Amino acid sequence: MRGYVLREQLHDEVRSVPIWTLCEKYGLSDNGLRKGCKRLSVPVPSRGYWAKVEAGQRVARPPLPKDARKTYFQVRPPVPARTEADAAADAWLAGRKAYEAEPAHAIVVVLKPSRWHAAVAPLHQFFKEEAKAVETSRRAEEAYQKWPDWRKQRDSGPDRMKWLWVERAGQLMPATHKAFLARLSPGTYQRGLAVLNAVAIAATKRGFEVTYSEEKGRILLKGQGGEHELRMSEATEARTRKVKRYEGKMEDERYKVPTGRLRLVFARGYGLERVIEEAADAPLESRMNDVMKVAWSLVVKCREKARSDAQAREREAVLAAERAEAERFRREEALRAEEERQRRTALIDEAAAWRRAADVRAYVAAIRASAESRGAEALARVEPWVAWALRVADEGDPVAGRAGS
Repeated sequence: MRGYVLREQLHDEVRSVPIWTLCEKYGLSDNGLRKGCKRLSVPVPSRGYWAKVEAGQRVARPPLPKDARKTYFQVRPPVPARTEADAAADAWLAGRKAYEAEPAHAIVVVLKPSRWHAAVAPLHQFFKEEAKAVETSRRAEEAYQKWPDWRKQRDSGPDRMKWLWVERAGQLMPATHKAFLARLSPGTYQRGLAVLNAVAIAATKRGFEVTYSEEKGRILLKGQGGEHELRMSEATEARTRKVKRYEGKMEDERYKVPTGRLRLVFARGYGLERVIEEAADAPLESRMNDVMKVAWSLVVKCREKARSDAQAREREAVLAAERAEAERFRREEALRAEEERQRRTALIDEAAAWRRAADVRAYVAAIRASAESRGAEALARVEPWVAWALRVADEGDPVAGRAGS
């Protein structure tokens, strides 16, 4: 089973668990995982990282580089070992399948139901009206084809487009590109809706909430810990025929014809579909309990997905906590580094101030010595300046303040 690992996830994991643990998780060799980290520009812990972590030391986590050749890489994680939850799910599913296998619980399709399920009833009326409109359009096309060519060139005739559209698409109704619950031909829609009605009634009796979603164009089955979608279609066969164009030229035209073979499609999100298609010797009416078995198996898949999502959320919560701790550690380290930088800057500034104060004192001493050599009168004149200059030197000298602190 293939999977994908995002570089942000890998960046968190390589410093959360040892490399060999990730190798087992993703089914890769040590070298293969390191190559993946290199392609994603994810820094790998250096030698001795885990020894420091085990010793209780805090190790700075390098940031994830902004640029990388790829943002993810493909892995093949091993199949996880079965758990008690898996065994319980298997036992539950076996019980549901045994229930469906009992003759007393056989689902019977009524081709002309006297009661329509609320999720199917609107479609029954819609298809009746649609089939009537298609038949009217088909008759208009038949009449048009009997017209002489000169009349066809002057008049396009009554509304024939609905039939032309439906007929080329295998006569499947309705003629739309939008998602729709059922794609059935005029000759099959009654049987198809009867099958859908039987499925909806049976699912409701088994505890599902069965509704029709107009937005999705699907029947939704909710309950028993699962949620999935249901739709129906009719298989068609592609064929080719010769048609005459306006200029009289004969050309090949591809079209489809209905086969009458119905198929039910269960879907759970994107990528997971279960198709139940009838065969000549096994119509859907004889496989209704098999349909419910598929519904039960999808319930198990939904439960597995719910457990997997819960585990993923737990892992993400742990990783988020680790990221928050790493970010707190990074901020503390940055604060300590800034405090250290400020202390060093202050030390250098104090040393410079001390040198300036010493230079001032030396200069003052030189001035006083020069005045003293000239006599008492010169010394008396310079004494006030000497006192002021020494006060300036004392004010700028950090030694007294540092020694006092």
